[in-house]
Amino acid sequence: MLFIVNPKAGNGRALKAVENIKNICNKIGVNYALEFTSYPENAVEIANKNAAKFEKIIAVGGDGTLNEVLNGIVDTNTALGVLPCGTGNDFARTIYKTMDINKIIELLVKGDYKKCDVGKCLNKHFINIASVGLDAEIAHKVQRGKKIFGGKTSYLLQLANTLIKYKNTSLKIQIDDMSFESETLLTIISNGKYYGGGIMPAPESDIFDGKFDICHIKRMNKLKIPFLLNKYIKGHHKDFKEVSFYRGKKVKIESEDLFAVNLDGETFLANEVQFELKSKYVNLIYP
Repeated sequence: MLFIVNPKAGNGRALKAVENIKNICNKIGVNYALEFTSYPENAVEIANKNAAKFEKIIAVGGDGTLNEVLNGIVDTNTALGVLPCGTGNDFARTIYKTMDINKIIELLVKGDYKKCDVGKCLNKHFINIASVGLDAEIAHKVQRGKKIFGGKTSYLLQLANTLIKYKNTSLKIQIDDMSFESETLLTIISNGKYYGGGIMPAPESDIFDGKFDICHIKRMNKLKIPFLLNKYIKGHHKDFKEVSFYRGKKVKIESEDLFAVNLDGETFLANEVQFELKSKYVNLIYP
């Protein structure tokens, strides 16, 4: 096993987990190694360089670290694992019933593999959630802000400021063979179940079912948005008339204006993006 540790993740929680990793691996008697990242995208390089040498590679950090390790091991037989030590740890919420670090380390050592779905966008893979619109704007600010608080707190702290300035984007959206145009508040392309520190945009998402779950929310009165978000956080937003759910394998979004795109917490600007689901594409260490 190789553990790739992001020393900055979770304000030091990943570094603190190193002793737990050593103690449990030595106790069980498993062969393991540790590597530490030094700069953004370093985990991609470390994972790619070591994929042929290790049976399992574990991302020790948050969802960003997991995304980097994923992109380093795609198209290999190496199994992907996650030890949640970051700010939000949203993908871990999808696969684990516990957040106890010691129990998860034991699961990673002893756990079986299961082929899971991943998404692809602009030659980059994502395992959890992509978004366009208000959510991507918030993710952009949280990603660049100092993460003093937990994922959901950081998310909500940025919300008020973003809402004041945010303008709905006119988007053309195609899901498989169906297309529509909409003044859009946000669109979620979901593989995993949670993001933003435990928020549930698409409660029926399943990383093994071969489909994206897409949640689209069209323009609404800004005074109504806080009521939506109160339900949205808990995954209880389906009854709002502005909310629609779809399922599909390919999603294309385009606009005349640049819009923010979020892939597993990493953001960029574009005026056209395509998302493709890769079914049963990666070996995931799954309890």
